[in-house]
Amino acid sequence: MRSCLAWTWSDIVKIGTVAYATTQGLGILAKGFFDHGIVTDVLVVEHSSRPTERDWYPDAPTTPSRPFNAGLARDFAAGMDAMLFFETPFDWELLPFCRSKGIPTTMMPMYECMPRELPRCPDEFICPSALDGLYYPGHPVLPVPVEVEWKQRNTAHTFIHNAGRLGLQGRNGTLELLQAMQFVDSPVRLIVRAQDSAVSKVLKRVPQIENDNRVTIEIGTIPPAELWETGDVFVFPEKFNGLSLPLQESRASGMLVMATDRFPMNTWLPRSPLIPVEKYIRSCVSPRCLPFDAAVVEPRAIAAAIDAWYGRDIRDYSRAGFQWAKNMSWDALKPRYMEHLAA
Repeated sequence: MRSCLAWTWSDIVKIGTVAYATTQGLGILAKGFFDHGIVTDVLVVEHSSRPTERDWYPDAPTTPSRPFNAGLARDFAAGMDAMLFFETPFDWELLPFCRSKGIPTTMMPMYECMPRELPRCPDEFICPSALDGLYYPGHPVLPVPVEVEWKQRNTAHTFIHNAGRLGLQGRNGTLELLQAMQFVDSPVRLIVRAQDSAVSKVLKRVPQIENDNRVTIEIGTIPPAELWETGDVFVFPEKFNGLSLPLQESRASGMLVMATDRFPMNTWLPRSPLIPVEKYIRSCVSPRCLPFDAAVVEPRAIAAAIDAWYGRDIRDYSRAGFQWAKNMSWDALKPRYMEHLAA
């Protein structure tokens, strides 16, 4: 068994992970690390309700999520030099197994979905946001790199909202945004993108949207290369999260970002377009998970922010996104990940 203190990056030939291959947050996050050579091998977990993208990892071993094949996971990990987990190892007993084999383990936590008490601990955490760092003090905070094409935006006319699958407990703020449109005076164009028909449940609660010709609802998964081509403003009144790839990518694409004025987003986004928080409520995604403060955002506050920015010149804001994207690129941040994983 080799001491972790003796590792250098050149010693690490194979870094494995256990991940979904689905077009959702965790799946896309893991794929980014694979595509850029940090993760070399993937054990694919088939999602119970979402399709697996077979072409992401064509030769990867695969296990259902239930029952999870613990034996296959151990065999997979045994062939790795190190393991990097995103939020969960799927089988917490995999952590002491790796330790017994001298295989270092690192986990990227997502505070809102982490157990109140960890069943097992990895050797190290890498926190993707300052908020995650508050939950796991003493561990490095390292942003997740982004890679999107920057484009100059000039005037705030077209607003984009990526509802996805609405997020845990509606955290993407899709309902509140659609409710806000009745208070918006500007002739704004709002495009709401949803990955599936789950958005229909929200639309039933806002029947007036059907007659609002300023609003377009698009259903389906958009290829990543096309995701940030359209639009001037990304409006995303999310309620909780530390890491947010949509906010990072929209900023890097040159769009003006209209998010919720909450920590940690207000530490790296320009604050003037942000939507004020009405109050915070104590919440959790399940009784087994850590509690957190969820923001309450009023529709009238969203409407006021939209009206305040509609038609404004955003060229300087957009240009600043270009430099921000360079600082957040894989070229800039990959060496720091290599350093932490080797250490």
